[in-house]
Amino acid sequence: MKFDTQGWYLERGRWGDLNGILIAPRNANPKAFVTLCHGFGAAGTDLVPLAEEIVPELADDLPSLAFYFPEGPIDLEEVYGMPGACAWWPLNMQMLAELAAADAFSSLEDQIPEGIDAAREKLIGSIASCIAAKNWNSIAHVVGGFSQGSMLAIDTAIRGDNFSVSGAIVWSGALICKSAWHAAAQAHAMAIPAYLSHGRQDPILPIGTGRALYRFLSSLRWDIDSMEFDGPHTIPFEGIAGAARLIERVLRSLNDY
Repeated sequence: MKFDTQGWYLERGRWGDLNGILIAPRNANPKAFVTLCHGFGAAGTDLVPLAEEIVPELADDLPSLAFYFPEGPIDLEEVYGMPGACAWWPLNMQMLAELAAADAFSSLEDQIPEGIDAAREKLIGSIASCIAAKNWNSIAHVVGGFSQGSMLAIDTAIRGDNFSVSGAIVWSGALICKSAWHAAAQAHAMAIPAYLSHGRQDPILPIGTGRALYRFLSSLRWDIDSMEFDGPHTIPFEGIAGAARLIERVLRSLNDY
């Protein structure tokens, strides 16, 4: 499988309550639907170029897949004066900066951010609306994202009612909703394959937050491929390659492969 503009199409639309960008194969119904959520303060298009970087890392003999890049429902121009910037739920930036400086993010581990439940339901509804509009069925879901988007992806994988996830991609995430995630995971007895990456010099979400998340997901018996890298709050090439490994694993696990 190689990324090729003649074999793929890009469509901008509004599915459910969210705007988004879909990248899908022209001549095949995808067997996997990869949803990637941007971070706080990014444009809805922020992660779109990653499709072109992930696809060449996949083997040629795999089933087809589609990528979906939803846009967060909160317009930060109105809230913070940031034109073109979006978010999934509001953040207290001053408080987060103080916690990062003191390496005290553990105080947030059990908090459920106000707005995350609404964001999760809008995300699931948007995914379902997009897939229904295309008349696709029997499709495996991979959810992932960067920073705030990765936390939403985990919350969706664990607490999304009637939404089955086959894999998760977590770039620069953090542990939140600890008790709620633990209770939901125990109720559903889930073990999800996941890829995690985090920078050791991350000034936004210090490496300790990523390590806490790794320990927590491991305690749920998630099957995790993880990597720490020397760098800041970003997605390095190794993180893209790791995401491709996770996607390939999901594709190869499909019953009709």
